[in-house]
Order: sequence, then C-alpha cells, then structure tokens
Amino acid sequence: RIPDSTHQHSPSSYIGSSAKKQIRRLIVESRAFEVLGGTMDGSRDETNAGALHSHFSPAEVSTILADAAGDTLREGNTADAAELYALAGRYSSLISLLNHELATCLVEDTEKRRFWRNAALQFHSIHLTQGRTHVIDALEKEGTLSLGNTFQLILNLMVFFDRCRNQEWEDAWSLVDDLQLLPRSESDRSLKVESFQSLDSVIQKSFHQVLLGAMESLSHQHTSLKGRHVSSPIDANAVSQRLKELRERSRLLVTFASLLPLGHFAGDTVSRIAQMEAYMM
Repeated sequence: RIPDSTHQHSPSSYIGSSAKKQIRRLIVESRAFEVLGGTMDGSRDETNAGALHSHFSPAEVSTILADAAGDTLREGNTADAAELYALAGRYSSLISLLNHELATCLVEDTEKRRFWRNAALQFHSIHLTQGRTHVIDALEKEGTLSLGNTFQLILNLMVFFDRCRNQEWEDAWSLVDDLQLLPRSESDRSLKVESFQSLDSVIQKSFHQVLLGAMESLSHQHTSLKGRHVSSPIDANAVSQRLKELRERSRLLVTFASLLPLGHFAGDTVSRIAQMEAYMM
C-alpha cells in the first residue's frame, strides 16, 4: 500500500527499493500508464497528474516511470518503453529510442516502419514544430540537442527512401543532395568524410543504404535523360551538360564511399555503386 500523502514527511521516504520495484511491476504489467503516470497535454507541453502524483513528487514519478521504461526495454517491449519515457519527461531517452527504431526500418515499407514513423511524426508535430518548446529546452539543458538533429535527419531520409521506392528519382536526388550528406565537388569530399564521423551511430550503420539509394537515383536520371528525344541544339546542349553533371556526381560518390568506414557493408556497397556508375556512359 502506498502511504498517505498527507503525512508530514515525504511519502516516498517510507518506500524502499523493493516496494518501488513492485510499483514499477504494477505499471508494466497493468499497462495503466495514463491512470498511474498521467497524460501528456500537447497544448501545454506538460504532463497532467496521475495516481502516482498523489504520493510522490513530480521528480520521483519521473524516475519511477523512467525505471519502468527501462524494465520494459529489457523485456523487449520498445513501444511501451517509448510511452513511459514520454510520460516521464525523459525526452533524450525517448528520442534516442525513436532514432534507433526508425533507423532499423529506413527503407522497406513495413508495418513496423509505419508504426514508428507515425509515432515519431506525432511527437514531432506536437513537441518540435511549435517554436521554443519544453522538449527543446530539456534537450538543450541536457546537452543532447544532437539527438533532435538526428531525429529530423532520419525523418527526412525516410522521405528520401519513399521517393526512391516510388521511382521519383529527381525528387529523391534533390532531397538527399539538400541534406548535405554527400560531396558536391572534389574539394568538398574530405569535409563530408569528416562530417560522416560526426553522425550518430544509428545513421552511420544505415549509411550504405543512403549511398545505394543516391547512386540509384543518379543512374535512373541518367538513363531517362539519355533516352530523351531533343528537338533543338539548345536542348541537346542542356541535356549533354546535365548528363555530364550526373556522371561527375556518380564518380564522386564512388570515391566518397570508398573512404568511409562502412564495416562489413563496405566492399559490397562500393562494388554495387561502382557497377551502376560504370553503366552511366
């Protein structure tokens, strides 16, 4: 039984670690997260009180919920862990979890991808698009704003792969080029190699897919443009110039990929994009 919160001492001072473990177990097994931990108020960017707030301070409730999230993670239940981290106000842990789950399903249109993307977009629309929000303040205070940058980058890469899957090759290339992950010139190559080293590890582990998608978009643009009928010398010159640009970017992409530490994906990735580049004649 949780002690009466009207006692003159802090109620949680009477709760030992074993009892708190049982409270966490109650949260995890009952899944009554909002009843016990409260609800998120998107309009005010804060949590409405739940039953636990009658017996513990906000900081203590946050710790209990975050520990319960850790318990669910160890059991492999990432969806419940994400909800608990949100209620706990542990935004760094939440965004880190979202980044990890999203990065594992960047490319293929699966049920898992749709679930995590919808959750991420809902969180993004409520907490990261309304100017200076409590979440941004919390990330800045904890020195974890880079997690938010990675989160935004992953969402953009998902759009890139959607465009590749839909064969919207020009739009796909335009987007990935705007993300400034890939070199645009020989002089830019070393800087982009250094920039790769500063990317979050979840991005680095999936970067071979970005390289393959980028080369595929270049290759398809080249094939389409080469087969286009032109009716005037001016059009012919414009097409010739664009084909030259696509070949230059593809060669640069192969060189760039060969300089990156892509782990066990390195050999296969470089081989595949080099083969695509070789056909762009």
